[in-house]
Amino acid sequence: MYHLEVLGLVVVLLAGSSSAYIVKDGNCSLVSANIPVLDNFNLEKYLGKWYEIERYEQDYERNLECVTAEYTRNVQDGSIDVKNKGFLAKKDAYASFSGIAYISDPLLDPVVAKLNVSYGILASGISNYWVVDTDYRHFAVVYSCTPIDDSESVIEGYWLLSRTPKLTEELQITEKLRYLLETYFVPSHVRPTNHSEALCRKEPEIPPVPASLVLPPLP
Repeated sequence: MYHLEVLGLVVVLLAGSSSAYIVKDGNCSLVSANIPVLDNFNLEKYLGKWYEIERYEQDYERNLECVTAEYTRNVQDGSIDVKNKGFLAKKDAYASFSGIAYISDPLLDPVVAKLNVSYGILASGISNYWVVDTDYRHFAVVYSCTPIDDSESVIEGYWLLSRTPKLTEELQITEKLRYLLETYFVPSHVRPTNHSEALCRKEPEIPPVPASLVLPPLP
């Protein structure tokens, strides 16, 4: 792992890879101040399966291809079940991870597209999944800012999602996506996600997020 720092922007290069993830000095409120977020967000229309088209590399997604994300409503408590998976070619196997998401401030009207997403641990209360823009049918642009424990730095995330493995070529959409990328993100550190049929075999099913289980007292 190698670090290159320019004006507070730390690009962390992953060893053995041309990909990078971005670390910035400061807290998420400061770093994300200029990032737009969709208001009047319709969560029900956003649910379903998305294909990752490109991203900032993330440590937990390192070298994954064929990445998908699926969001479904948990009818028991209103939360959103999150299921992510991707293919790791060097191991010829899929990696998967599941989590829970909530609207950060469900009392806002209209709803702002900020969510709290957690994997395996309780949500920290920080809005770490922002939908910058989406038309619900073709594309979604997602931003994330995550504090690094015991430091004054954060890791940024960027994802472009599509309802299909290949992004639409509709001119109005591609121009909007180019504007968002060049205005709010760092294009040189975005890596495409491979969804070729030759690489992406049939995806395995991910079991649902387990519900809480209350055990009886010991005799």
